[in-house]
Amino acid sequence: MVIKKRTLLLVSLLIALTIIGYINHSITKQALLETTSEYERYEDKKLEDVFMDDSKIVETSADYTKNENEEVVDSKDNAISSISNKIESKIEENIIKEENRKSNNYFVEYRLSRDKLRANLVERLNDIVNNEKTDEETRKKAQEEIMRIGNISEKELLIEGLIKAKGFEDVLVFLKNDSVRVIVSADVLNEQDVIKILEIVKSETNLEPSAIKIMKKY
Repeated sequence: MVIKKRTLLLVSLLIALTIIGYINHSITKQALLETTSEYERYEDKKLEDVFMDDSKIVETSADYTKNENEEVVDSKDNAISSISNKIESKIEENIIKEENRKSNNYFVEYRLSRDKLRANLVERLNDIVNNEKTDEETRKKAQEEIMRIGNISEKELLIEGLIKAKGFEDVLVFLKNDSVRVIVSADVLNEQDVIKILEIVKSETNLEPSAIKIMKKY
């Protein structure tokens, strides 16, 4: 009889612990979703400021012709590069900032930030491409930039997967034409870890070691 009571008590405790664990998981998940949602809205607001200065330059006009005004071509090409450079600088700044790397949700938040900023940039570039008033040279420049962004994003995803396969819990990669930032989830980043990451990044990008910056999340 005593054994049955003990068994029943143990079963009851296990059920209670399971329920508590599920509730705790649900609360944690909901909090993460709310944090991510708030962060996404915050990034949307900041993104508008990034585009504001350049948006008028890349708008095409009905009376534009290349032969009549060569300077306009240059200004539009430069505007596309300017927007891309601003976005890249903003992504890099967000990713490497020490206070950001202390966030409990760092990899979720800043992967979202990186991808969302680029998605908005691609959307702007698509608007230029699909605008019937856009001249062919500007359209070609925008298309090339869209392809470049797509290739970089695919390579980042590949490198992240390869680094995770080496035993790192999580990793965030930010790749530019001439450099790359790698942030890994690790309490200690020793020399062997750095060598492993360097080998992966070098094999996938052909960048020199001096162009590869490896950091750990705090």
